[in-house]
This record gives sequence, C-alpha cells and structure tokens, in this order.
Amino acid sequence: MTKKSVTFSELPLDVVFEILGFLPVEDIIRIRYVCRSLRSASYQRTIWATAYKRSELLLPEGPSCDQDASQLEELLVRASRIRRNWTSSCPMTFSKRQFPHRLPAHSFDANVISGRFLQLAQKDGLAWYDLDANLSSLPIMVYPCRNVNTAVGFLNHQVNADGQGPGVAWVAFVCDQPPSTIVILKVDFSRLEVALHSRVPANNLIAMTLSHDWLLPVREFRSADDPMDLYHIPTKSLISFPMHERVRHLSDLTRMNFIITSQFLFLLLSVHSETLVDVYPLPQNESADEMPSNLVRSHTGSYPHPISKLQLFDPSIVNTSIHPIEQDIQLSFLGLIFVNRGPTGWTSKIGLHLFDMILHPDGNLTFTTQSERILNVGMSSTELYHCSRSGQCLAVTHSTPGPVIFAHHIQRKDSGCVMNVKSIKVPELAQIRDMLAFDGFTGRICLVNGFSNIEILDCA
Repeated sequence: MTKKSVTFSELPLDVVFEILGFLPVEDIIRIRYVCRSLRSASYQRTIWATAYKRSELLLPEGPSCDQDASQLEELLVRASRIRRNWTSSCPMTFSKRQFPHRLPAHSFDANVISGRFLQLAQKDGLAWYDLDANLSSLPIMVYPCRNVNTAVGFLNHQVNADGQGPGVAWVAFVCDQPPSTIVILKVDFSRLEVALHSRVPANNLIAMTLSHDWLLPVREFRSADDPMDLYHIPTKSLISFPMHERVRHLSDLTRMNFIITSQFLFLLLSVHSETLVDVYPLPQNESADEMPSNLVRSHTGSYPHPISKLQLFDPSIVNTSIHPIEQDIQLSFLGLIFVNRGPTGWTSKIGLHLFDMILHPDGNLTFTTQSERILNVGMSSTELYHCSRSGQCLAVTHSTPGPVIFAHHIQRKDSGCVMNVKSIKVPELAQIRDMLAFDGFTGRICLVNGFSNIEILDCA
C-alpha cells in the first residue's frame, strides 16, 4: 500500500506554527509574501513566542503573557537590526536626535533608566523625560528639592525596585540642605508617580553604589578600622561590614570596586599586578527584625590583573536558591583591566576581560579568564557599559581624551566565548564630554556633547 504524501498546506495549524517558530526573524517576515495562509499564520502569537524563546539575540526577559504578537515581533526585529549593525563589517549607522533642553555647563548630573527615561538632577530637584516620545522640554515627572548635589556619581538608580518590575525604580541622590542626606525615591514610570521612601545620612560621602535593593555609601574614614555601612532599602535596615584589610589611606578607596548581586557583596582592591577580592553573603530574608547587624566574610582570593571597572556579566543567571557554603557557585564578570606587561615587554593599555569567579565551599576563590582583548587606548579614563542576557552581550567602552568609542559583541556558549569589537565613529560629535548611558536592548547611546547638549543615538 502506497503512503500518501502530506503537503505543507495539509499540516495541522499547530504543527505549522511550531515549524515557523524555528525560523529566523527575517524568514518569518518573508513568508508573508508566499501565500495568504502563511501570511495569516505569520501574525500568530504562538510563532513569535516560540521564536522569542529560541532566539540567541539580546532580548529582555520574556516573553510575558501580556505581550501580543506585534510586540514580540517588534522586539525581535529590533534586536536583529541591532545585532546586524553591531557585528557586520559595515560601519555603524545611527539616527541622531538632540535633547531640546539646554543644560548648564557643569551643575547637573544625568543618566538614563532602561534606555528610555532621561533622569536629570539639577540644583533645584530631579526631572524625568521620556526619550521614546517626541522630544519635549517638558518633563513627565519632577521631584522638587533644594540644594541637590550634582557631583558626578551621586545620582544612582536601580530598576525592579523591591521586585516590582522594570517599570519601578529606586532613585538615590544627595541633598546638601543641612543636614546632608542621601534621598531615596521610589519612581513608578507606568503610573508616573514619585514618592519619598527614606533618607540616609550623607556625611563624609565620596561615592555610592545602588543595586539589588541595597545602597552602599562609601565615606571618608578617620581610621582604617572604621566599619562600612550597607543599607537595605525595602526594610530600611543598616548593616555593618569591615573595610578591606589592605585599605589604610583615603586614596586607597580610588582603587576599590564594589559589586552587589542578589546574594553577595564583593569588595575588590586593585594593587600592583592583581586585584584582591573579599566576598560577603547578603541576608536573604525580607524582615527588618531578622536582619543581622554585621556581615561576615565567606570567601577571599585574587585575580591576577589590576581591575579598573567591573560589572556582573549577566545578573539574570544568579541562582538565589543556592546557599553560599554548600557547593561551588560560578559568577561571570566583565571588566576593564590595566595591562602592565605585553608579549614584548612593558606596556600601558586597557584590556577588556570576561572571566569566571568560582566561590568554593572552603572559602577560596578561583578565576578563569574566558576571553580578553586589548583596547586601542592607553592608560586613559575609560568607562564600560553593557547589556547581557543568556550569554549574549553588547558593550560600549568610552575612553578620553579623544574620545574613543568601541562597540563590543560578546557571545558565550558551552564551546567557548567570542569577543568582537568595532569602532563607533561619530565625527560630528568631536566634543563628547561624557557618556550617560548605553542600552543594548534598545540600541541607544546617550552622550553629553560639549557642555550643554545631550545627544541620543539609536542604531536600531
């Protein structure tokens, strides 16, 4: 008996949807020109949800149940364009807009939340602007406050405040109106609401770090034995931990990096040809009554290069269910490294390293460099911005004087890690002063041009 062959048009719809979901984004769109039935099928949410889950593009967490087919398609198409722009042999192309609000020469600080909301701090308060809307000099929200300290580094934010999603952020800034305090706001961008959450004393403050619902104020100290403080924002709890034992002078703080994850606080001190690392587990309870008064160090070790800047490579992969003393925990970091010795002798360059740090139950740390590249800049001031998820990473390094801007694409798989780089040439922006933000999910770079203009560059 001869088997009857089944044509594509005779396949059940659920099978067709499953097959189409395995196609690249561009091919799903191309099939709309084949026939009416495939055109109709290409608009089904099932297809785009499958394509989203399988995609190796840099995408936000998802798909979520409230995202329809057109929204998922838009995200995938944009991510595909960004990756093509980032990785092709052709020069980078950007559309350019200028923020219409003219800024003072120095007395402001700014950054961008989720690649969309420009956050501007001036002496009389904070204001937020939606960069996805038609650019307007009118803010979507304001928070009046007298005597805001606009020094660079004193304006911080963290999305997913108290686990309430990407549309809710903690915002911290310093108010110098006596007494000097760190003001912590809760900002809801979906409801356009700003509320005061708490205040923390800001005496002798020189820097601060905000991440995973924790605020770390870095202060001047009178004695190297003075403890440091860590503030848990939701419960308004203050916890102490010791300064790194090798810190003896205030100038040593300039060589420190502080990384906060959902599980750990990392203290990193760069000395000569290595970086010393101390690790402190963070409390995992949500009750103020159960918060300890002190943190206890669990791990210590050293990375064989001095680190200038460091960021957690992919925060979404941190497993909060693992207890830090029960088994090995592996975290990946992306960092700027001072390269002191090259193959032919001494040099003075900046390197970009992707490395793993493994926390062992016995308290030791081991490190494995997965990928490294020397940037074509000397020992200059270099900033690092990146977006990553599931082994995909887009990063930007900005070095001055110059300035020199590099676009980095990093892809990590079980078989290894590939790190590519290309130059971003924006000749009309020769007076770039600072980079405010880079968001790889939207393909957006925000820069301060000269002293009073903010430029918005989109590569999608």
